[in-house]
Amino acid sequence: MNTEMSSQRQIRYSELIRSLISECILKEDFYDSSIDISTVTISFVKMSKDLRFANVYLMPLGGKEQDIVLESINKNKYIFQKYLSAARLQSKFTPKINFYIDNSFDEAEKIKKLLLNKKVLRDLNG
Repeated sequence: MNTEMSSQRQIRYSELIRSLISECILKEDFYDSSIDISTVTISFVKMSKDLRFANVYLMPLGGKEQDIVLESINKNKYIFQKYLSAARLQSKFTPKINFYIDNSFDEAEKIKKLLLNKKVLRDLNG
């Protein structure tokens, strides 16, 4: 896992890309009978240092059919790429996007369960 802090520029650009991709989901004609795109949440975007690559993390509502949703969106990512290009970003280039499932919710749940474990509570309380 990369522990380096993102620069202010990366953070601002990440939020802009997240907003544009969310907007694209609402506005564009993205139809795939195997998924309901309207139930997909864009959690966050992680930009590369040079802003050429955007890793977009998403989660379908309820975490259902994650693999199908991810496959469908990656198969049709040209729609999002085109939308970003049309947005005329304040940059020399449009970042290449890659979609991933956001598993931070699962990780948070594991940590919560660990902290509620009787042995861990005993150690924490001293």
